[in-house]
Amino acid sequence: MIKKYSLTFIIATLVFFAVKFLLGSLNSKPEELMVKLDAIVLADDTFQLFYLNNSAKVFNEKQSVISQVKGDSSIQTIRFKLPQDHTINKFRLDIGINRKQKPIQISSFTVANEYDSIAYDISKKFNKNLCIIEHNGKFATKIVSNSYDPFFTSNFNVNATIVALTSEKALVNNIVTYLISLVFALSFLLSATLNNFSLNRFTPNAYILLFVLIIVTPQLAKLFESEVETGNEKRKLAEKPEWSFKESYPKAFEAYYNDNFGLRPFLINWSSKLKIRFFKDSPKPELAQFGNDGFIFFNEYEEKSGGIYSSYSNTNLASEKELEKALLMHTKLKNDLAAKGIEYVFGFWPNKHSIYNDLLPYTMKLQVANETSLADQTVSYFEKAKLPMFDVRQDLLKNKNKKQLYYKFDSHWNANGAYEAYLAFCEQTFEQLALKPFPIEDFEISYSKVKKGDLTDLMGIDSIPNYYDEKPIYKLTNSDKRYHFIYPGGIYKNAFITENKNCGNNKTALVFRDSYGAAMIQFLSLHYAKVIYIGKSNVDMYWVNKINPDVIILGVVERRLPYILDMVE
Repeated sequence: MIKKYSLTFIIATLVFFAVKFLLGSLNSKPEELMVKLDAIVLADDTFQLFYLNNSAKVFNEKQSVISQVKGDSSIQTIRFKLPQDHTINKFRLDIGINRKQKPIQISSFTVANEYDSIAYDISKKFNKNLCIIEHNGKFATKIVSNSYDPFFTSNFNVNATIVALTSEKALVNNIVTYLISLVFALSFLLSATLNNFSLNRFTPNAYILLFVLIIVTPQLAKLFESEVETGNEKRKLAEKPEWSFKESYPKAFEAYYNDNFGLRPFLINWSSKLKIRFFKDSPKPELAQFGNDGFIFFNEYEEKSGGIYSSYSNTNLASEKELEKALLMHTKLKNDLAAKGIEYVFGFWPNKHSIYNDLLPYTMKLQVANETSLADQTVSYFEKAKLPMFDVRQDLLKNKNKKQLYYKFDSHWNANGAYEAYLAFCEQTFEQLALKPFPIEDFEISYSKVKKGDLTDLMGIDSIPNYYDEKPIYKLTNSDKRYHFIYPGGIYKNAFITENKNCGNNKTALVFRDSYGAAMIQFLSLHYAKVIYIGKSNVDMYWVNKINPDVIILGVVERRLPYILDMVE
């Protein structure tokens, strides 16, 4: 009997160790690190997470992440994306700038990567400053000595948490590995015994075993592993519904299961990678699509969430009445500011689609409804009215074949693109601002490799196998001409402020910008004694009256041009 089944036992044992080896070798280094705050915040506010690492002694704006919070009576997850820095050793969480904020309820503070998470009780693991009062599990904020700056500072070993979540780990833990290996081996043994095993029957048995493995693996992983949802999906996963005999329960439970079955983040990530690697097909074409030469293009339709469809398809054209209204608004604004002695210039930075239109995928090219764009309309209309706006598109188009101006995996331009835009901006606004740009020879340019961007995040992947992009880094060689960041706090804590004592003037510039303007900071800050950068797509008179600057610059990406024209409700 033993002799009869000895071959079966030997192969079953080999199957056990083979499966164990294969599963044990599946390791992954997390690509994303984030903090998630589950909270009820009743009024709109701005939260900010500061992180301290070995290179900094005090909390500063440069090492912080801002999250805009919409007021809601139900619990929401507020996310802060952190850099992959294993030297982070302390957190400070600022819970708002809204002085009229109602008590905030925070149920958990969680540090997480794609596969794992560690949660902390904010009442026990953080210290509150004088602007926060805890009562019945809620945190009320208050003004102290005419200062409103409520924040928590961590009192636990943050570095140990960061190291644990940034280190390479097995995708399947030991218990699950042993269980799956055992199920695989026993299934083979049972199947082979019942079917009088011989080598020529191995193939059909293998199919049976593979089917069993596929069925049981997710359930075992869910049972024995603590998983977190992938941070790349940019949405809240379905929650488990309460049991009831209602007709809606089966559908609600199915939605919950589809969002939460075992190994789901891992399977989604690898499915996306296979789809991309072998078919060059986006797993989420409604958000981002592959073009030519390895470029990915933003494709989101929803305008409310910052979509781009109507901009690149030229379906957001303005009427004569809207253009006239916008012209009157900016003419009045320019005259009012001139009466205060303030120089005002405004314009836009081009979409990636406008500069690399030839690399757009065929399906996106088909969506273009008109040859004329909103940018074309606006520039022409304002120019005829003798109120020019800066438009750097032609300068970037002339240089796009000399060097790469936009990231391949991101919707933004790189430092090369920003520099060319800076040269064109200085030329077009010279009559008003008289800025002489620093020549390219004044910069030391280096490159680093990057494998992801905001568009790979939208696709739900951490990187594209065997693909990378180059990130240009500009550094002014003359250290005497460089600027530095300052952090006054208070009302300025969400602004970026630079100071340059060697720029040759004592002027203050107020810049209203979006994310595209971030790459311009390194160039504009070389020309003014102080520059305050505010994250807004229009001129906010609160800041104008508060700062009383010498110069105001309003510049946003082309797809946000409707905000400049006041076409957005």
